[in-house]
Amino acid sequence: MLNDVEQSRLKELEQAFELFNATSMQLTNAYDGLQEQVVHLQGQLAKSDQEKRRVADRLSRLLNLLPAGVIVLNEQREVAEMNPSAEAILGKDALGRDWDIVVMNVFLIANDAGELITHDDVVYQLSEACLDEAAGKILLIQDVTSARALQAHVSRHQRLHSMGEMAASLAHQIRTPLASALLYVSQLNTDKLNEEKREKFVGKALNSLNHLEGLVKDMLQYARGGKGSEQRIELSELLEQLEKNIETQVACSESEIVFESVDESLVVIGDKDALLTALQNLIGNAIDVVCQHATIQVLVNKISEKQVDLVVVDDGPGVDSELLEKIFEPFYTSRAKGTGLGLAVVRAIAEAHGGKAWVKSIVGHGSRFGIRLPLMSVRELE
Repeated sequence: MLNDVEQSRLKELEQAFELFNATSMQLTNAYDGLQEQVVHLQGQLAKSDQEKRRVADRLSRLLNLLPAGVIVLNEQREVAEMNPSAEAILGKDALGRDWDIVVMNVFLIANDAGELITHDDVVYQLSEACLDEAAGKILLIQDVTSARALQAHVSRHQRLHSMGEMAASLAHQIRTPLASALLYVSQLNTDKLNEEKREKFVGKALNSLNHLEGLVKDMLQYARGGKGSEQRIELSELLEQLEKNIETQVACSESEIVFESVDESLVVIGDKDALLTALQNLIGNAIDVVCQHATIQVLVNKISEKQVDLVVVDDGPGVDSELLEKIFEPFYTSRAKGTGLGLAVVRAIAEAHGGKAWVKSIVGHGSRFGIRLPLMSVRELE
């Protein structure tokens, strides 16, 4: 018969076995549960992989059918991948080559607006996005030649439409100076006319004819779209020529005009005569607003490495804030003798050069009219 100590140890051993059995049962149940979860997760993973393969297949098909070129650059800016459209644009040998070299070989012009132009005048728009930190880029290149042509066609159609309105709007303005010129010229045949009156009639006839010439010039400039040639223009030389062109106009109005010094390194591309016309229109507008003894300042402000402002500042009465949005519209004018074309021509010329026309004004404190133009890049200057 077992003594008390042995019975106590036996009881403890039985309790330990019972605890072990219970723990084993719990572990078995937990293991079975984990196995079920593993099977469930494996099923979900299989579905996820299948969905990923399906999405990848769709994306692959989409990239193959996409008319735009998709290019992937690695960290070294080398072409790592490209879809068939990109391959058709760049050529098969572009794969693995440096992107900058590919651009130089395939395209004639790469401008700051993200446009790539081939030797055949096909225009591509380039967009880019980073894949992730320092892991390369993905580029999208698409042919926008047709869109540019359509835009130019619409712009031309709008100008032709405006020309129709212009003909009706300017009919009476052309008739008045023409009738005046004819009247003064007819008086020159009078034998009794003394030399003083003869000179006076000649001056008035010339003023009327000059006014007509200005109207025709504005109409032609607006119809042409503001740009007729592509040439390298140093802004310092442009303002020197402008100063000579407006000498008579400034002297006749007894106005004062100040030209600020210009950095000789500032260069734009465009039509020199058109830009001179735009600046002369701004100066003429300032003189007309002030009438006599106007004080005008002409300056050049470099906004950034890519943009520059040509600014004409006057000391006139200023422009009401509600009129600022309309002031560059064709045929809008607040002056009895105005044609409403001068500032419209300025805007057309600015936009034709890839820029814009702007105005800032405070009533009673004068106005600042400007033409913002793209500067030639350092690479283009070289």
